[in-house]
Parts: sequence; C-alpha cells; structure tokens
Amino acid sequence: MELYQILLEYYVHMAAKMGNTRFIVELIRTYPDLMLLEHEDGLTVFHIAVMHRHQDIYNLLYEIGSTRNDICTCNDKSDNNMLHLVGKTSKEMAAKTCGASLLMQRELLWFKDVEKMMPPYLREAKNKDGQTPYELFAKENEDLVSKGLKWMKDCMVVATLIVTVAFAVAFTVPGGYNQDHGPPIFIHKLTFLVFVIEDVVSLISSSTSLLVFLCVLTSR
Repeated sequence: MELYQILLEYYVHMAAKMGNTRFIVELIRTYPDLMLLEHEDGLTVFHIAVMHRHQDIYNLLYEIGSTRNDICTCNDKSDNNMLHLVGKTSKEMAAKTCGASLLMQRELLWFKDVEKMMPPYLREAKNKDGQTPYELFAKENEDLVSKGLKWMKDCMVVATLIVTVAFAVAFTVPGGYNQDHGPPIFIHKLTFLVFVIEDVVSLISSSTSLLVFLCVLTSR
C-alpha cells in the first residue's frame, strides 16, 4: 500500500509538472481526494501547476467548489502559499523564455491571475523569511526589470534613429526638385509614390513606438 501511494503521488505530481491536463482531469474525476494530495514539500497538483505556469490545470480550481479554499491555504515547508510560488519560480521561467519585457508582462499577469484566487488574508501572508507574496515577487524579478528597461532603452535609440532618417528623407527626395515649378522630379513615377508611402509609414510607426516607450519608462 505504501509503494502504491508513493507511485500515485509521483505520477500525479509529474503530470502536473508536465502540464498533462487531460490526465489530471481524469484522475480527479475518478479520485476526487487526489486534489488534496500533498507532495513531501506540502504542494498539491495545483501548486505545482502554478509554479510551472500551466494555466489549464490551474483553471480547474474554478470548477471544484469549496475545496478550492482548502487547496489555497496549503503552504510548503517555508510557509510559501500559492501566490508566493509565483514569485519564487520567476527566475526559472526567465531562463526558459527570451525577451525580458515580454516575460515581465506575462509574469505580472500570472501573479494578478493567481492573486484573484487567493483569500484576501493570504495575499499579505508572510513566509518564514518574513516576505509577503508581492515582496518575494519584486525581489525575484529585480534582474528581469533591469533587463526589460535596458531592452526598452535600446529600442528607443533605434526608434529615434528611424524617426530622424525618415524625417530627413521627407526633405531630400530622390532626384531632387524641379527648379522651374518646385515639385519633385519623379512625382509622377509609381516607384516615387511607393517611396513616399513607405517613408510616411516608417515615420508614423517609429514615432508611435518612441512615444509608447517613453510612456512606459515615465510611468514607473
């Protein structure tokens, strides 16, 4: 019986780690008590799903009624609740994903999503290190924020260069201007029309990007 329990615990938690939603759903339907089965670290399948960002398994919490409250109150050995675990595993997710700004946005959305599930008193609960979920999340993502800011500043430099070039090109058109009448020499050429349209598009898009980056940086 003990061996059976060990194997069952292993396969259930491995399925949660790998994101095998179908397997988890079938097990829970057949054996509802498995929802409360805790790993040796005190984690249920839903805690593991949160750590590995498996949205489909996590969403099952919305369908299990009052049992959800019992699951949300489970902590690991360091008194980290489900919301703590989002911040605790942020660095692991950063190692698997490219793009600091995109990852930071995803992590914030995931934190907010899990936060909605937690009872209000658990959102401010402290672990054994005296950290609330938000404090742990902020600490674990310091490097990610720095990388994201550096990426945005680099993009701002590129956008500024494109704006400068596109603006200058508007006054130095290919072929120059007709000295007698004033309009560009190639104004009736199809290629010139394409050139003008592309220049306007690049000027507008790069200016918009520059404004967006400025808004993000100044809103911190």
